[in-house]
Amino acid sequence: MKLNIVYGRSGAGKSKYIYETIKSKIGSNKIFLVVPEQCNLSAEKKLFEIVNRNSLIDVEVLTLSRMAYRVSSEMGGVKNHLSKAGKDMLIFDLLSKEKNNLNFLGKSEKNIDIVNRMFTEFKKHGISIDDLKLAQIDDEYTALKLKDIELLYEKYNLKLENKFLDENDALTILAEDLQKTDIFKDTCIFIDEFLGFTKQEYRV
Repeated sequence: MKLNIVYGRSGAGKSKYIYETIKSKIGSNKIFLVVPEQCNLSAEKKLFEIVNRNSLIDVEVLTLSRMAYRVSSEMGGVKNHLSKAGKDMLIFDLLSKEKNNLNFLGKSEKNIDIVNRMFTEFKKHGISIDDLKLAQIDDEYTALKLKDIELLYEKYNLKLENKFLDENDALTILAEDLQKTDIFKDTCIFIDEFLGFTKQEYRV
């Protein structure tokens, strides 16, 4: 396996170089271009313009979430995805049931959003229940708030276990399953347009 890094200041032509390289490799290998979610359509359009073809058989633009779905489908492990509304309802239910065990968090709409965003960040950056339990916090109030989050996060993951898939778990599962699939064997993979990566994305 060979890794090439194309680097330079903004506007130096990194993306153009990548697309021209893709054009030169068409027909020799299956090619995947991996881009952020918001760049998917623009990347496909740009690819058609540079390659100058009406259809592309050997080249495919993928986002990491589409890659995750593709691999999980092949592995036969597609679970029911938890929708945004479903996630909010589950968090509300946990806030209601655990209210006597919580120090600060209640079941208000504001707290549902706060907890939801925290869970998302934890998953994106690979923070586990054990990480939260081992955290050393000197400030008493911050420590109590962390206890609330730790309790809710553990209960939340137990509720999901073997039933539903939080969309933020998809890349964690992808990183684990990539070694088990041949989808990307003997292919050229280009990665473009990302401004940075979360710990979860780095694992992929």
